[in-house]
Amino acid sequence: MLACSFFFVGCLEDERKVDLEDLKRKLDGVAFDKESTNKFIDLAKVKLAELKIAERDFKKAGEINESISNVTKTLEEVTALIDEVKASLEASELGFEDYQAKYRAKVRKDVVGKNLDLSATKGEDFKEVRVLSVNPVEIRIYQTSGPQSVPISEIPKEVREMLQMSEEEAEAHRSKLRDNAKVREERYKEWKEGLADRKSEAAQKAIAKRLKDIQTEVEDIENSMNLRLLKIQDLKSRSSQWQRDYSLARGDKQREKALGYSQMYRDKAQKLNDLNSDGHLVIARLRSEEEDLKKMQQPGG
Repeated sequence: MLACSFFFVGCLEDERKVDLEDLKRKLDGVAFDKESTNKFIDLAKVKLAELKIAERDFKKAGEINESISNVTKTLEEVTALIDEVKASLEASELGFEDYQAKYRAKVRKDVVGKNLDLSATKGEDFKEVRVLSVNPVEIRIYQTSGPQSVPISEIPKEVREMLQMSEEEAEAHRSKLRDNAKVREERYKEWKEGLADRKSEAAQKAIAKRLKDIQTEVEDIENSMNLRLLKIQDLKSRSSQWQRDYSLARGDKQREKALGYSQMYRDKAQKLNDLNSDGHLVIARLRSEEEDLKKMQQPGG
């Protein structure tokens, strides 16, 4: 039996030519590969877990970025809307200011030649006064005693509101007048100081030229004033004629017509008188400048 077994084993060895050493090496290799594979799988599991964490973080980051992007987009839309509303508001304000300025000018122009009641602040003598002109600081009116100015502080509230007069506008107007006067004064002072060396030929020529220009300006103003005087006389004559017609008129319509024309011509004459008054002021200023220049022409002046 034992012999048979040995024989059988020997036959197997011969038939399959099995090399036990080689088989052992192969089994060891398989064991090594399995161990390597297990290590690889373990490392892969760790890596996969890390990747899943990273994926989750990236998803959160993506959500945050998306939220930031949405917030930024919304902020840009809101900013654009604010800019649009602001621009629209500014345009509306400018449009309203332009409309208000035009309306104010129209109201003040329309009231010229009409009667206003200033009795609330000025007394009964100012119950019905004719308006000659309106500016931001005063109303020029005509009474039997002649023309006079009523400052904004003495104008009834209702009239100020109707003419859209305000202390803010009045002060801005006064400030502008002061600035203009200051500029004129400074320019004249600079020009005068520039002629400090009166002995120079150029300075003397400049003085002579300015004196000649002043004389021309004065003559032009006086000519205009003389022409206005002729027109004033004509207008007053017409006003007087219509006043006589008013006295002789029998019907209400005739009296109303005569009174209207009489007042119209009288108001026109008064406006020309005001222009001549302004002309006298300009001439006085020019004459004062002329005196200074003449002193510059004199030795020691």
